[in-house]
Amino acid sequence: MMKDWKKLPAYRAEPRIDSLVGFYLPDFAWEYLNDKIIGIIPELPLRLATLDEKKTGDKSYKVDFYLLGESGEHYLVEFKTDSSSRRDKQDEYLEQAKAKGMKAIIEGIIRIAGISAFTHKYEHLVDKLKALGLVDYLKQYCHSNDHLKIVYVQPGLNNDKKNGDHIIIFNWISDWLKKNYPDEVFEKELAETLAEWAE
Repeated sequence: MMKDWKKLPAYRAEPRIDSLVGFYLPDFAWEYLNDKIIGIIPELPLRLATLDEKKTGDKSYKVDFYLLGESGEHYLVEFKTDSSSRRDKQDEYLEQAKAKGMKAIIEGIIRIAGISAFTHKYEHLVDKLKALGLVDYLKQYCHSNDHLKIVYVQPGLNNDKKNGDHIIIFNWISDWLKKNYPDEVFEKELAETLAEWAE
């Protein structure tokens, strides 16, 4: 069904498939990155004024997923159902985040949490950061690694948009699903859908 709907002009597949990707992401990212994923947070807020000192206020850009590897590596993951939907501004935010480092990103989140009207949601996010060993009871960054990497999950390589530490293409995920779930109908159909969307 989604294979057909994606062909419609106003249908946006990304918001509908990200929960599926999130379910499998830790496992296929583990194999692709050769780093066991021990933590995942969807829609991690990146405070814009942290990324760019010229900006003010506490608005944020949401990166699709944050992953923590067993190695201690931090990964920011952006998922796209069309390589053409990658935008220069979006890429710029991620590159700025990489340059600032994870400590600055977390400090930006703690700042937003202190003033946000969505108190319970940010409390839950901070609790998750604590559980992953990223912040202490004083909400101070306490992880040993500040470096982070960018991962794009997208249909194809798109020669004009090769920046990013890692690009996981749909055909690779499709093959991974077929290999790991050879007898499962749902995973087979998802693999076929991703292969059809591949560029």
